[in-house]
Amino acid sequence: MAACLLCLAGHSLALQPDKRFSDYVGDTWGIEHGLPQVSVLSITQDRDGYLWLGSQGGLARYDGSRFTGFDQRDAPELGSHALALQGDDAGRLWIGTSQGLVLHKEGRFVSIPVVAGPDQAQGSFPVRALAVTAEGLRIAGPDGIYATDGARLALHHPLDGPALSLLADADGLWVGSTGRVFRIGIDGVEALPLPGGTGLAQVSQLAMDAGGDLWAGTAQGLYRRHREAWQRIHDQPVQAILGDRDGNLWVATAQDLQRFRDGRRVERIQDAAGSRAVRSLYEDRDGNLWLGSLTDGVTRLWDGWTTRLDRAHGLRNPLLWSIAAGPRGEIWVGGSDGVDVYAQDRFQVRAPGARLPHPEAYSLLVEDDRTWIGTRSGVAVLRGSRIEVPPALAPLRGAQVNGIVRDHAGRRWFATTHGLFVLLPDGRVEHYAEAQGLADRRIRLVHETRDGRLLVGTYRGLYEWREGRVLPLDRDSGLGDATMVTAFHELEDGRWILGSTEGEELRLFDGRRWVRLGREQGVPANIPFHFAVRHGYLWVAGMRGVYRLPLADLAGTATGQHKVAAEIVINSGADRAGGQPDKCCNGAGNSRGLMVGDTLWLPTREGALLLDTAKAQMRGVARNVRIERLQVQGQWLHPGTEPLPDLPVGARDLRFEFTVPTFQPMHPVHLRYRLAGYDAGWRELDAPHLRSATYTNLPPGDYSFEVADFAQADPMASAARLPLAIQARWHETLAFRLLMPLLVTGLVYLLYVGLQRRYARQRAALEQLVQERTRDLQAANARLEALSFTDPLTGLHNRRYLSRQIPADLSFYERDESYRAGDEVVVFALLDVDHFKAVNDTHGHAAGDRVLEQMGALLTGLVRKGDYVARWGGEEFLLVFRPLPRGSVPQIGARLCAEINAHAFELDDLTRRRLTASVGLIEYPLFPDAPRLLDWEQMVTLADRALYRAKSAGRDTWAAFRPSPGAQPPAGVTAFEGDPSWLVDSGLLELFGPDPAATEDA
Repeated sequence: MAACLLCLAGHSLALQPDKRFSDYVGDTWGIEHGLPQVSVLSITQDRDGYLWLGSQGGLARYDGSRFTGFDQRDAPELGSHALALQGDDAGRLWIGTSQGLVLHKEGRFVSIPVVAGPDQAQGSFPVRALAVTAEGLRIAGPDGIYATDGARLALHHPLDGPALSLLADADGLWVGSTGRVFRIGIDGVEALPLPGGTGLAQVSQLAMDAGGDLWAGTAQGLYRRHREAWQRIHDQPVQAILGDRDGNLWVATAQDLQRFRDGRRVERIQDAAGSRAVRSLYEDRDGNLWLGSLTDGVTRLWDGWTTRLDRAHGLRNPLLWSIAAGPRGEIWVGGSDGVDVYAQDRFQVRAPGARLPHPEAYSLLVEDDRTWIGTRSGVAVLRGSRIEVPPALAPLRGAQVNGIVRDHAGRRWFATTHGLFVLLPDGRVEHYAEAQGLADRRIRLVHETRDGRLLVGTYRGLYEWREGRVLPLDRDSGLGDATMVTAFHELEDGRWILGSTEGEELRLFDGRRWVRLGREQGVPANIPFHFAVRHGYLWVAGMRGVYRLPLADLAGTATGQHKVAAEIVINSGADRAGGQPDKCCNGAGNSRGLMVGDTLWLPTREGALLLDTAKAQMRGVARNVRIERLQVQGQWLHPGTEPLPDLPVGARDLRFEFTVPTFQPMHPVHLRYRLAGYDAGWRELDAPHLRSATYTNLPPGDYSFEVADFAQADPMASAARLPLAIQARWHETLAFRLLMPLLVTGLVYLLYVGLQRRYARQRAALEQLVQERTRDLQAANARLEALSFTDPLTGLHNRRYLSRQIPADLSFYERDESYRAGDEVVVFALLDVDHFKAVNDTHGHAAGDRVLEQMGALLTGLVRKGDYVARWGGEEFLLVFRPLPRGSVPQIGARLCAEINAHAFELDDLTRRRLTASVGLIEYPLFPDAPRLLDWEQMVTLADRALYRAKSAGRDTWAAFRPSPGAQPPAGVTAFEGDPSWLVDSGLLELFGPDPAATEDA
């Protein structure tokens, strides 16, 4: 177990060394994000914190939010490959290109010419390597080491061979050459030849590891100089090497990315995002590792909070629902195919899904001699290797078991969708449902408090079991009876905290009253599935990820007005920026999380997510706000690199661009700006990446433009300020204002007479022109509207047309008596062509386009007048059937699959092929009593989920969702704006179709 509970604290400004590459967080950017070209050959960071990326098509500067590109339009010198980059303490950027050395300073690019010596005929040459030593910048040249004074390039240290790579350290300079490495120090030059047979190998890469060993990369392989002798590590061509601050040595070859520690390879990465065709490696000041690829742009790797255990650790199916601790330190997980146990760094099967009442192990209770497994259709007991269903628990057959708890009296409590069950020590089973006091028999969780009270969380409120009775709890203290309880936790001080779907908020109980904690109090929107307390924080895991809030902040929440400093940890679609993008978490109820030491274990759709609650997420280096440039009368000024001149008279429209160069993903920037002297307060950005502000028609006066990062504890400490003055025009002077009344009086009469005559002449011409232009505009608008609502390939409607038309149609149908009564429904059918990629791969995209055109024509012929057929995207089509009798879905799904299967699609003049399709369907509205619970786009989301299950069932079939028998939406909920999948997860909807494999509950 020690190996699996990784200590994630590590160094705050480096990558945790014992993590797998796949457990780091990777963010990738390409030309679609602003890179001038997809091949990133060189990377560096300048004094101000900007990251510079050199490519085959120019240069890009990145501030953590946006790219600024530079190419030969900005400077002819950039019209070649940027092979090497180096920033210095003077704020300059040195660029080694295939045509020579270029300097970037104060917004300008300057080419540095070569000054040839007496014995030199060398003109410009490719600059492949740059290094800053104690003596200044050094440049690799074809005959040695060059230096520059900023105006010219001269040979500084001749060598017997070309300089191909450079590595500076405190004692001197290492130079990679042909067949050897030179050491240039205070004692002169020392040549270190590579082992025999490598005299022609070009040392294009150099790096130093944490132990002080030199590593050399060549096209013939990788070499390590250990104890004054070279060792050949492997014979793969080396493209890039980097020794990071945490002791990792990264080696990029033509086939893979390798990581070494202490002289041995500890990981080999192939085909992972960011690891393909790496040509440059760089570690920034915040400890992020940047990988420049020849084909995939640039990727940033950072440590994050988590480690994920999945198929690589023996997990058969990564979709997990429950997690529990075993008596001997092992971890039990329940998933979509039974129960597995994690021990000794591997998962082992303990209860295959095929042997359970239902394959999905939705809840677990692990005891010394047995394990209770709650499935989506009853309970099983595992004793050793034997799985049995106790006859006493037969009443649970068909019920989804959301939680299993053993109380201090030895009773086992079962929270199910069919009510609350208790297995008594004498073997009897008692059942509690509506007749025993529950408003809703669907139970999500059971919790026994420290003082022995048994609490029951239901779909409609919190209850307490007392001596055979189930009583509603705290209805008069602020907890509504419509609250769907998804998670519960008892704090050390005796307070209770509860999670609910209502508002995706928390409820805190201090013993007297419940207080709501939501967005107004600083709590992120999330439907909690699990609570944990560690290191002074309350950790909340749910549908939108994981956040934490200080327990100390909860002390002031008695009124519900106190703000809490909540921090996003895992972002799975949170309503605010920040945190680590990752997928989490699954299901509400018991056994939805587990704290082992400092590690929080959570079940997800991609395995077990391990979150280190002790990890210190440091903010890295200080970040300062910068005002990059100011636009005045169409001209850009750079106040950071040049004095700001007096603004010309008439300059009233100003545009400011500003930023914070930072690469700290766990601590996003929150910029606000103001024009002091004009704005009454701070302004928010329209979007985090739109870091600009525009002011128009400013009055004369003295101003100061200010930008601050309000994510910092002291925003003004790193704020940027730019003072400026708007000069008054002549007519804005005091003398002019005094003369103005006299001038106005004389001119008013003259203007009145002239304007009357002018308006009379213009009126007739204007009326005629308006009529002509109106007719032209109406015709143009009609043509544009038709084009915007039509898919150009198939001629079908597109999403934009449906977004406009469907809401209007649904409003019309709601006036029909049969539709209102729920007898008739609108049917949404989302159809996907099976194996469509194989058509494109085998016959080409032109054949694929012909299939889509024919599919559109075929579907159009299968629907009635008034139904819609739209191309939803790619090979997906959406069919919207006007009101039909409820229950028509099976006929529609079967007919669509049959008609498509029977059709021979023409791929070209000689080739015909039969194709199949998978269909996901759903009826709208789902519940007649809540016709507007979901909008039409949410219904398409559910149809898409049904389509996925049809695909999983083998394709060429259909699947649909319908309300579970007797299911009703939570009382008081008439409209839901979030992810509709909770209806499935909560058991309100069930999946059905012609194929049993497709009818498993989602």
